[in-house]
Amino acid sequence: MREHERLEAQLQAHLLAVIGGEFAEAAARLADWRTALSAHIAVEERELLPHLPLEARWAARVYLQEHERIALLADEYATRLAQVLADPPADELTRRRAALWLIDAAHALRHVLDHHHQREHQALALELPQALQARVWGAVIRPAP
Repeated sequence: MREHERLEAQLQAHLLAVIGGEFAEAAARLADWRTALSAHIAVEERELLPHLPLEARWAARVYLQEHERIALLADEYATRLAQVLADPPADELTRRRAALWLIDAAHALRHVLDHHHQREHQALALELPQALQARVWGAVIRPAP
């Protein structure tokens, strides 16, 4: 699914900025990713999940709960990044420790995202009519990462 690839590319760009110690750039990239993620979730919940068949492998509530969990983890991670920005590292060792602290915090978020995207690829994308998916995602204009 191209939408997931775009989201993953945005998150990876953020993480690369974190690794480079470019925390202001990382914050900008995280904000862009979070906006795109929220829009993606809104489209799925408004346009796709209502069409999920009753006999679907996973009920719509499973996807909704995962969306809530992803949003919560993303917000918690953004709070950590804000803490780093509020008290920028003064030296190289502190910068590296801050980057590691953020990368460690991103692990749970990335884990849930990976499982969620797998579920959507293995079930949701196969259970919804292809014409519906093409119409919905074709109508959503996304800038390239």
